[in-house]
Formats: sequence, structure tokens, C-alpha cells
Amino acid sequence: MGLSIEDAIRRSGMDWAILRPGGFASNALAWAETIRTRRTAAAPFGDTGLPLIDPADIGEVAAAALREDRHAGRIYELTGSALSTPRQRAEVISDALGEPIRFVEQTRDEARAQMLRFMPEPVVETTLDILGDPTPAERRISPDVEQVLGRTPRTFAAWAIRNIAAFR
Repeated sequence: MGLSIEDAIRRSGMDWAILRPGGFASNALAWAETIRTRRTAAAPFGDTGLPLIDPADIGEVAAAALREDRHAGRIYELTGSALSTPRQRAEVISDALGEPIRFVEQTRDEARAQMLRFMPEPVVETTLDILGDPTPAERRISPDVEQVLGRTPRTFAAWAIRNIAAFR
């Protein structure tokens, strides 16, 4: 579906730029309640890394694409600048809080049951596939944020510090 929408945009006759963000750093907010109440973060595939992007970087790239003609007809893959695992993200939040957080690695079935509460089953299965066995393309660190903004993407640590109130 995503590519058919992109095809329609390209055929529209209007100027366009397509942004393809990877995993969002803000997905860690799913841990906010359990970190606040039990100082615990649970996720499957604790040692599988993905290059998460800070939503603020997505917003800045989008603003640049809207303001500057040089982005017309471009496709940007938006990622962070490093691979980050769920276990590492829990450690980063722990450091930002100044308190220990226990990381609990879920089984795929435990994660599926939790995700089915708020996501349709096909989306859950695709998400679990990406989280557990990402393709080289899904693990690729893109230079596009730096090329558009002239700086490296924000780190997960910077995102965590900016959003630490959600975990207190």
C-alpha cells in the first residue's frame, strides 16, 4: 500500500518529497508506565539493534523539504546514526533517570499478545519480524538526515533526556 501511495504522489504533477522514517525513538514511551511504576522495561529481541530516529529529526527534515526547492523529487530514508537494542535503550533511560531499570526480554508470543491489544494481527506479525530478524535494509544507517540538516541525527540518549519526565 505504501508504495502505491508514493506512486500516486509522484504522478500527481505537484512537487513532492517522500520521507521514509524507520523505527521511532518515541516508541520507548510504551515503557513509560512500567518504568514509572515498577522500574521495568519489557521487549522482545533484547539484543537486536535498529537505527531508531528521533521524531524531532523527522519534523526538521519535513520542514526543510517543505521550505527548500532542492528537496523536490527526492526520497529520504530517515534513521538514527547508530543501531540501538531494546536492552541498550532501557540502560539509556536508566542512566537518564539516575535509577536502575530492569530489562525483561519477552518471548515472541508474549510480545505478540501484548501488541495485539492495540495493533491488527498482520501489523503485529510484520513488526515482530522486523524487530526480531531485520533485513540489511532495515538495519541500514542512512546519511539522509545529515545530508538534509547538515548535522548528525539526534541520539536515543538525547531523546531520552528530553522526554525523561514521562518515565519519572
